[in-house]
Amino acid sequence: MMTSKDRKNLEEELKSLRPEDIFRPLDDVVANAPPLYPLWGYFFFRKCVTSLVGDPGISKTTLGYSMFHSLSNGEPFLGIKPEEPINVLYMDFESSDSLVASRHQLVINDKSPNFILYNIVDYYLPQIATLLVQYCKDYDINMIVIDNQSMAFNTRDENDNSEAKREMKFIRSIAIACNAGVLIYHHPSKSNMPGTRKGSGAFARARLADVMINLDYAVEGNEDVIMLQTVKNRMTDEKVVWYINKTGGKFVFCDMPTDIDIPKQATNTYIYQAQEKILEMLKNGNQYKAVDIIREISNKEITEYIIVNALNKLRQHRRVSQPKYGYYGKV
Repeated sequence: MMTSKDRKNLEEELKSLRPEDIFRPLDDVVANAPPLYPLWGYFFFRKCVTSLVGDPGISKTTLGYSMFHSLSNGEPFLGIKPEEPINVLYMDFESSDSLVASRHQLVINDKSPNFILYNIVDYYLPQIATLLVQYCKDYDINMIVIDNQSMAFNTRDENDNSEAKREMKFIRSIAIACNAGVLIYHHPSKSNMPGTRKGSGAFARARLADVMINLDYAVEGNEDVIMLQTVKNRMTDEKVVWYINKTGGKFVFCDMPTDIDIPKQATNTYIYQAQEKILEMLKNGNQYKAVDIIREISNKEITEYIIVNALNKLRQHRRVSQPKYGYYGKV
């Protein structure tokens, strides 16, 4: 809720604005907009809020520890490399030191110097926000994980849209202030609804997230294979469905189970591999025709269709330029 001091500050700020400061031609916005800053795949971007929804016990936390251990060491996870060095602050509002150490032994077998942990349950997220922002700025933290949302805020009523909006607005302010991506864990509704309605409580949480990912067991009774499905992605138009085998704390892609009753969808990372190859090819500063890029990097898995798709997405993200018709270059 806005205080009288906040209102006064806002009034003073508005007095200093000129109309042209806030009303801008679309062409100017497009010409001067910075590119998107992806951190990993189509899921994590700087200043982006990603929501991960899954049942208790489906391995959200184990997945997070394994994922960010790899990414914080500059290693690929599920075959996808981080776009830049990941310095992660993992805010675990449920795990004691002993449980953290046990999970570490299960999923991690070496050091994690860029993996910073917060697991003090005495405070809620808003109480330590100032310290959080300062730490992230001082140590160049570019990924913040909040595990989980209701514990981080001591949510009183998950069905209260006003409370949900305040929480999501607060999380977005943290992402912007820290210039970091934020991943929030959230539990599903008791009715276990599909799509963006899967998360429990008020719909504002899904509505105000940039990216929403659902985790489900692929087949009832089989806890080894989980389905990762992107049900919302306002950063890109890519909505993947992946099947992941989790055994002994390790996560690897697997084929769609034969007894699952849904249409087969993409379960590979070839488009990411194509993007990496394109960006590597353009590093020398030269400009290439699309046909030259296709000839250079295509193979049995990375087809012409995948390469054209990858080029279009890189252009959409303003990560490659088109200095003249039919040519691509580095931004």
